[in-house]
Amino acid sequence: MEIVLENIKMNDWEFTTTLSGNDIIGITGSEYEEILDILNLKALPQGEIKIDDNIINKDNYLDYYKKIVKVGKDFTKINYLNTIKEHMDYLINYYHLQIKNIEKKEKDSLKIVGLDSSLLDRDITSLSNSEKKKVQIAISLLSNPDMIILEDPFSSLDNKNRKKIMMILNKLKEQFHKIIIIGTNDCEILYQYTNKIIFVKNKRIFLEGETKESYERVDYLKRNGFHVPDIVLFTYKAIKKKKVKIDYHKDIRDIIKDIYKHIN
Repeated sequence: MEIVLENIKMNDWEFTTTLSGNDIIGITGSEYEEILDILNLKALPQGEIKIDDNIINKDNYLDYYKKIVKVGKDFTKINYLNTIKEHMDYLINYYHLQIKNIEKKEKDSLKIVGLDSSLLDRDITSLSNSEKKKVQIAISLLSNPDMIILEDPFSSLDNKNRKKIMMILNKLKEQFHKIIIIGTNDCEILYQYTNKIIFVKNKRIFLEGETKESYERVDYLKRNGFHVPDIVLFTYKAIKKKKVKIDYHKDIRDIIKDIYKHIN
């Protein structure tokens, strides 16, 4: 799965990029929410958008719009609806999703994110933050999307549950071939969990590339107001100031091994 966006212009934004199903893609910067909305295709921007070589135009736009979903930062409970099933039923009807067996689809969506189908009758307010996030992702799967955009998905989760959600996202990428986009300004999350990253600034794509390599450009990122992960800063200072010959790693244990190897 690949989405190519060429010469996109919308709300003063101008950019060109390619989004691949082979990557977990991070987007960061003070205006990252705005580019997430553009990618969500709430409106058709100027420029050319190709999904697996199929060009999106005004005639087929609505078909592709349903194939891209955005998972908000928090679960938005609809006032007069209480259970997970009520929310799922409502959204299936609201978006006119063509589903042959609705009950099976709802149960399967919960199963994919590791939740039992018995939860369909659970009240939304009784769920933990982790369960709510899983339900949000399950709801996003109802339309069988090609791309799932997540806004700051780990903000209310502890490290253990962050890893569980990330396992789900990797499963969706590897097993179901979804394009996964994570928008957040948490550089620690992006460094640990993405392999491609897009930095945005002044309504432009400022820098994009492999996550690890991009964050190694410490001075460049700091000069332009971007946060750098602590583990990267530690390595950077060790190399620049202490002249320690180590590589950049995502796991502190690998850094310790690297230091120990050079000491001995």
